[in-house]
Amino acid sequence: MRNPTRSVPAARRLLAVCAHPYDATFALGGVIGAFADAGTSVHVLCLTHGRRPDPSPRRRLERARDLGRAVRHLGAEDVTLMDHAPGTLGTASLDELAREIESAVTAADALLVVDATGGGAHPDHVRTMRAAYRAAATVGSVLYAWTPRPAPRPAGRVLVVDVDRDRQRDAIACHTGLAADDPVRDHWPAHQDPAERLVVLSAERTLAPAPAEPAI
Repeated sequence: MRNPTRSVPAARRLLAVCAHPYDATFALGGVIGAFADAGTSVHVLCLTHGRRPDPSPRRRLERARDLGRAVRHLGAEDVTLMDHAPGTLGTASLDELAREIESAVTAADALLVVDATGGGAHPDHVRTMRAAYRAAATVGSVLYAWTPRPAPRPAGRVLVVDVDRDRQRDAIACHTGLAADDPVRDHWPAHQDPAERLVVLSAERTLAPAPAEPAI
């Protein structure tokens, strides 16, 4: 007998907060699609245009175009890209980042980020998670953190949800400018497991210190 479908928690409006464009698809794509399929109004806020500095305006436009196509494929309604320089979020003002997230929340009752509590977390992800936590606490929204499988779990309530991997892979394919050998393709799981894990954050936790060199 098959297990019943493990659905995402009920939410009217979800804001997915990403440090980098590829977070929305490689990491959060399965969960974003599951929320959208459940009838949640999903919106994406991306704080940078990439993981590394790129002075080319054309490349920035291409990344924005690809991300827009990808998140719409997942069922999100829109995406907002901020203009923070890649790789600098770790030293950005936490108050400033939190205020930007709060401005984008617009009555969202849930926020979604990449879990940055593990060792070797990218400094941009750590700062993004801290800012999202602060914003969620200010506006009274629940914060969910997507965590890769398998990973040692810190204390906290964990939800398991089923996702559509084919849809996620199609969204990932929208990143036409991403080289086939880009390390981001190997950084996240292979997207074979039909389930994802969400950590429910109800109180701030001690995050791992930022590594000297970015993990990706």
